[in-house]
Amino acid sequence: MKRVNQLINKGIDERLHQLDELTEVIAHFFSIPAENRFWPLLKNQRITLLTDDPHFATQARFQQSLLCKHLSKCLNTKIRNADIKVIGLPVASFEQKMGKFRFSSNTANIVQSIAQSIDDKELQTAIRQLARTASRQSPDA
Repeated sequence: MKRVNQLINKGIDERLHQLDELTEVIAHFFSIPAENRFWPLLKNQRITLLTDDPHFATQARFQQSLLCKHLSKCLNTKIRNADIKVIGLPVASFEQKMGKFRFSSNTANIVQSIAQSIDDKELQTAIRQLARTASRQSPDA
């Protein structure tokens, strides 16, 4: 019986090592942790950066020319273009629908008191509604 590491093709192992290195360089460039934030693909001097975080995607789009220059320098290869794409993961979508944003009753009371000091009536009403809604979903409410 063969061991698992004997079944891995050397070319695949080398390619996976290159993708890990690429991920580390990109994470260092943006100063973020690499885990579960983005997935880079490199093909024909073009990088495609997949992410499930729209905020990170916006940041990457603004800095894509700098990213290409940085990657070209670090990886000793010419990167001509970068495509940044937001992908929807079923887990991420499910968490957003479940309403992960919750207030404790103490936090809701603090937000309510802050709302009282706001002069703009529409903003005051919106903040009070937010506090009521978020505290209703809380398990300790």
